[in-house]
Amino acid sequence: MKTFGLTAVLVGAALLSGCAAAPFQPGLLFSQQKIPVVAPNQATTCAKTGTGQATNILGLFAFGDASIATAKSSAGISKVDSVDISHTGILGLYSSTTIQVCGE
Repeated sequence: MKTFGLTAVLVGAALLSGCAAAPFQPGLLFSQQKIPVVAPNQATTCAKTGTGQATNILGLFAFGDASIATAKSSAGISKVDSVDISHTGILGLYSSTTIQVCGE
């Protein structure tokens, strides 16, 4: 019985620790999500849109910059209106996270 309990805990931990997972709820086989982020809403319009992207392959290779600062500078945004995050993941082997900043 003790061995069964330990095995159940280890299997549960393995299932919950994805190789290429984002900081939100990815699907086991496939996920594609767009999630809003709280923004200071300093801008009055959404005249410009900037993006940043980060990618993870096999949990071994991770590259890119999905920071708000990078997205702001890519479009010359000084006042942020809103921030959205899009995430795509396939089988825990590949994931891509894109941040989209809107402002003026």
